[in-house]
Amino acid sequence: MPDFYGTLAGADAYWAARGNAAWAAAADADKQAALVRASWYVDGMIGMPVPNTAGCSYAFPGKKSGGYEQELQWPRAGAVDRMGDPVPSDAVPRAIEYAAYEGAVRELVEPGSLNPDFVPSQVVQREKVGPLEQEFAVAKNGNPSIRPVIGAIDSLLYPLLIVRCPGIGVRVV
Repeated sequence: MPDFYGTLAGADAYWAARGNAAWAAAADADKQAALVRASWYVDGMIGMPVPNTAGCSYAFPGKKSGGYEQELQWPRAGAVDRMGDPVPSDAVPRAIEYAAYEGAVRELVEPGSLNPDFVPSQVVQREKVGPLEQEFAVAKNGNPSIRPVIGAIDSLLYPLLIVRCPGIGVRVV
């Protein structure tokens, strides 16, 4: 299995069509490392909490085609997109590849930006300097999300994500 989604040639073509000079100027080894980190970011979408729900999270439909030993989440068996179209069990959807390319350019420019370290005790919720005071947005539980929200990636992945919510279990004995 590959270490990342897509191909280096595919990422080069994707960014050439969009005129991204930073990607074009980078060494292949740096591009591949960025693609690996971005692919793990894409896979990290599963398990992310769905806002304003009671314990619901995002998941990819189906299951890994290669089973437990498959490193990346795609390809998947039994996957269907939100429009009801089946995804072949031996294919990685183009949207997954493009999402990896989008993340890779961000990782190339600023390594670690997709998965920053976070120390809750260092979060500044309010800061006052002289007469100026600034309050920062934080989550209701006091801990901000550290996962960056990248509209381009979210838009690409949305048709392939499903929402899973914990069900109420009833056991009859």
